[in-house]
Amino acid sequence: MVTRGFVVAARPPLPVSFPHDDPARLRRHVSRRSDREGPLSLRISVEPLRGSRLVRDLLAASPALAPFYDGSPLDPAAYRAKLDEVRARFDRPARERAAAALRPTSEAAAERLRRFVEEGGAMVTTGQQAGLFTGPLYTIHKILTAVRLAEALERELGAVVLPVFWAASEDHDFAEVNHAFAVSPDGDLHRIPVSATTSVPVPMSEMRLGKDVDSALDRFAQAVGIEGDRHHDLRSILADAYRPGETVGEAFVQSIIRLFAGFDLCVTHAADPAVKRASACVMVGELERAAEHERLIATQTERLGRAGYPAPVTVVEGAANVFFHGPAGRERLAREDGAFVAADARRRFSLDDLRALAESEPEALSPNVFLRPVVESAVFPTLAYVGGPAETAYFGQIRPLFESFGIRMPLVFPRFGATIVPEEVDEARGTVEMEDAELTLPEHELWERVARRHLPEEIGRRIGAIQAMLIEEFGRLMDAAEEIDWNLDLAIGTRRNRAMLEVAKADRTIVRHFKQRNPELFGAMRLVRNHLRPNGVPQERVLTVFQYLAREPRLLERLAEGMTVELRREPAAAMAGD
Repeated sequence: MVTRGFVVAARPPLPVSFPHDDPARLRRHVSRRSDREGPLSLRISVEPLRGSRLVRDLLAASPALAPFYDGSPLDPAAYRAKLDEVRARFDRPARERAAAALRPTSEAAAERLRRFVEEGGAMVTTGQQAGLFTGPLYTIHKILTAVRLAEALERELGAVVLPVFWAASEDHDFAEVNHAFAVSPDGDLHRIPVSATTSVPVPMSEMRLGKDVDSALDRFAQAVGIEGDRHHDLRSILADAYRPGETVGEAFVQSIIRLFAGFDLCVTHAADPAVKRASACVMVGELERAAEHERLIATQTERLGRAGYPAPVTVVEGAANVFFHGPAGRERLAREDGAFVAADARRRFSLDDLRALAESEPEALSPNVFLRPVVESAVFPTLAYVGGPAETAYFGQIRPLFESFGIRMPLVFPRFGATIVPEEVDEARGTVEMEDAELTLPEHELWERVARRHLPEEIGRRIGAIQAMLIEEFGRLMDAAEEIDWNLDLAIGTRRNRAMLEVAKADRTIVRHFKQRNPELFGAMRLVRNHLRPNGVPQERVLTVFQYLAREPRLLERLAEGMTVELRREPAAAMAGD
């Protein structure tokens, strides 16, 4: 509001609603948990992956993406063409090598793997880095998407199509996977970490769990409600895998195998000896053509950007797409004067040195993010890869890399996402009246909004009335004082602003006292936010599947049922080729 040359930041009336329900009802929102007899009901919302324009355009078979992907992920004809390509590359010995690198989760999965070796077929793969206590929910969503896509393609193609999960056990960023989050019964979000057993950045296939993993599991189990005899089987999935002395990678693989015993899934990990032996030739081929591949990927990345799709992975000049595992841990090799250098290990290799290393110690070399999909397609007859938004995008950068190795790029299928909402969270949300957009706010900002929304209506009206009165009456006073001295505007305006400041202080004092006297409302707000948007990000990126398995034993089946894969009978031909 402008009054006689002064800008006054007049505060609008406070947002108000009816006072919140009785405290006893609010307390019930944060106490109704898995200690009740029988599972609490869950509402599950499954949706196709959303987010980037690239993902949306890929699902829509946009012609703009034809130079970057080998067909639409919903096009049956594209899958048939890819199946013909993998059948040509994978004879029986190659299928036997692929099968040797896989661990079936059940006897049914083992039988299907035997059929694959005998009859031929293909695989739908997905992968994720090793996480503590199976890591965030999106890992589960990726696996279930792969299962459902494999089922749909097997029906469509009339061939065995196996879902395969690839644990990225050679990743070496321990800080990304050394913790799990859990929402406790009172609505608190707990970060439960484990300690590194070495300061060297070794891959997770080598990083061993310390003694503190037992206490971490105790705290995690208590927070998510998988304690006691009733949930012994659930806890044992984690307790049998995450043990002191076990590697992070192997613990992750064991827990996934146990968790998906009811699905026809096969599991592998990047450091599996069979994978390393089968992929050694790819490592050598990459090193032999490192400069050429850098140029190809840089050109494709620039092309992707010109098409309006920002590339998620930066091309590092002079860096090979291969890591060396040595005394300094896992580090990327750099090209230097015709040789390759591991700077931290202070090692310099000729190409012949690395050829010999790949032959004698294949575990000493590993692919980077660009090369890993090529390794996977060289070892396994990968029909399609199920990826998240970043993975879907960086596949668009590496099509020339596949072509350089004589491999047709697999179809890229964006995974499904899901949100799991316990009944007490639904009820609490109805009480605290929060909008979706507000859940992304920092907790203190969200609490301020919720508190103001639940103040008695009369307070908002009175604050607004006082503000309006001050503005109006001080304006009249300025008009009257002008006859004495027009310069009095400044002095009177200063006092008006002080008065407005005192009203604002009174407002904040009231809100502060309201917050202090309404801990149940705060608990309900925190319960909702920490389940739906923990740390301000989607649930699937923070919480684990064990947060909800204790509530719903059929959780995985219910999630899978919602992930319906519908291939197009008459797909757009726009992405059939470049």
